[in-house]
Amino acid sequence: MEIKLVKYWKIELFEQSKSVISNMMNEPKRPFFTGYSKEPIKPHKLQGGDFISLATYPDFIETKSVRTYRVDEFKCTPVYENDDAFQEAAKPLIKWLAENVHPHHQAIVTSTHAELLESQYVVKTEEFLKD
Repeated sequence: MEIKLVKYWKIELFEQSKSVISNMMNEPKRPFFTGYSKEPIKPHKLQGGDFISLATYPDFIETKSVRTYRVDEFKCTPVYENDDAFQEAAKPLIKWLAENVHPHHQAIVTSTHAELLESQYVVKTEEFLKD
């Protein structure tokens, strides 16, 4: 099973239809607002007077807020990172290992630590950790 990382969530907000006739005709609903978030909306945490704040574009700082009582339905769709992102990040390390160390050496890399096994070199850093 392939693991995919969620880059962001596309969130579509829908209002209650203003016309009973449009409900009876099963007209397709259109979102009144589409926004983006790093986390999906959690329905159990929403209350009538609260606001839902969403970015207007992916990776954008500007947000728009909508009162929750205006929202009848919402749809959260995950947008995944590019599958090649990890492969592209790993290639320079693989190339360096192939050119500079014995073929049986291995490297273990985490977000805070890089270790070259069967060797003496260890590099630790917390520089890239996110809170």
